[in-house]
Amino acid sequence: MIKFEEILKKIEYLPPLPVVVSKALSKLNDPKATPDDLAEIIKFDQAVTANVLRLCNSSYFGLRRTITDINEALIYIGLVRFREILVLSGTGQYFEQKVSGYELNKGELWSYSLSSAVIADEICNIIEREDNGSVFLAALLHDIGKVVLSEFVTETWDEIRSKVEGEGYTFIEAEKEVIGYDHAELGARILKLWGFSDEIINAVKKHHEPAQKNDSFIEDIVRISDNLSMMMGYTTSIDGLAYHGYEDICRKYNIHQETLDRIMGISVEKIKKIETEYGISREVA
Repeated sequence: MIKFEEILKKIEYLPPLPVVVSKALSKLNDPKATPDDLAEIIKFDQAVTANVLRLCNSSYFGLRRTITDINEALIYIGLVRFREILVLSGTGQYFEQKVSGYELNKGELWSYSLSSAVIADEICNIIEREDNGSVFLAALLHDIGKVVLSEFVTETWDEIRSKVEGEGYTFIEAEKEVIGYDHAELGARILKLWGFSDEIINAVKKHHEPAQKNDSFIEDIVRISDNLSMMMGYTTSIDGLAYHGYEDICRKYNIHQETLDRIMGISVEKIKKIETEYGISREVA
């Protein structure tokens, strides 16, 4: 089994979120924060400002006029959407790379994570449950642990595969048995270091666990969006066949197959738009 200290070192070497993004996210946790407060933090970072404005003006967010400065952006899209855009802007550096251990090509984890977030957002819209931004962010970040754990999965792949194919383990069970840690647990640890809320951390940590009756809304929706994204072909990750079903969650929220079909149909167009306008591309093997 790989020493836990080795995994922790990988977390330590993971590039931090851009300073401006971290400061702005911290300010957003202050209930007294104003749009002017946020604008003051990020206006001097040209890269973050450019990314935020590009996303604000994308057709995904559907604004009727072009936004030219951060103050306008905050007024028109609101603090919840602004938080989502900040995280999108700050996390691309992790998701864009090739994740060899999970057989994910360059850009594939980014596209998969984005698709999960868009689907989660659409589920909230369809079933008319308001999202404070946490569902979107948890779905976006649910597989961040793969970025760190990929190297260790590569090193132990034969042993993991043997347990999955020969002993009936799910992939994540084999991952934990062989490495001592699974990517969901590791992702939760990373987000805790970055200062994300407990509700997001718990949803990431539990996204591979079988659903329980007392699970939160955010935990349930991350599981559904994860499954739908996989079904729609946004990932070829080798852990895909290890997912537990989501039928119980669908019954819990009275989500029928027709509703799921509608969610997938609407989401695929939104995902295409934001991939194109944000410059996200998946490398073909």
